[in-house]
Amino acid sequence: MRRAPLIALVAACLIAGAVVALLATGSGDDVPALHATSYPEPLASPHTTGRDHLGRDVAVPVDGRPAVVTFLFANCPTVCPLVGSEIAAALDRLTPAQRDGVDVVAISVDPAGDTREAVAGFLRKHHLTGRMRYIVGTRDELAPMWEQWGVEAQPSSDATQSLHTARVVLVDKRGRQVGSYPGGLPIKPDDLAADIVALEG
Repeated sequence: MRRAPLIALVAACLIAGAVVALLATGSGDDVPALHATSYPEPLASPHTTGRDHLGRDVAVPVDGRPAVVTFLFANCPTVCPLVGSEIAAALDRLTPAQRDGVDVVAISVDPAGDTREAVAGFLRKHHLTGRMRYIVGTRDELAPMWEQWGVEAQPSSDATQSLHTARVVLVDKRGRQVGSYPGGLPIKPDDLAADIVALEG
């Protein structure tokens, strides 16, 4: 075989290999087995930036770090306290290094009701102070986040029932949504803790 055709053949093989690798990157083949409901294909997470109840900048996802993202309001009488307690219990099951390796972020679905005092009280009550970042803001600031994450917010701060989308979303190191738990159903802390470890692996 002459040199020119051989070079062309090698180049074609390299290109084909690169295409296969690129396609595999976008597939779910590299997603670990999860206890959460896994998505058929990973979904790109919206790049979300805001401020927490203390005025500190929050961003999720962050390259190279898995995340647990949920949607709460501090005065919720039913679902949110359960979700908060379940997340806290899952974090309790992790080592300090494992806890440091995941970002836990809540996005407010009640702009008017989630005051600094209300959020601080919620985090304190559910043992999440310093372990969960809680994004707050005006309805205009938060509405794009709700739309991008596909959730419904509380219709108003006067609502006495939980009417928002209750969900706990798992984001991998590549910033992809790979699974979720419905917040309206019990979440086993052992399962959520194992999922976090799997995403960190």
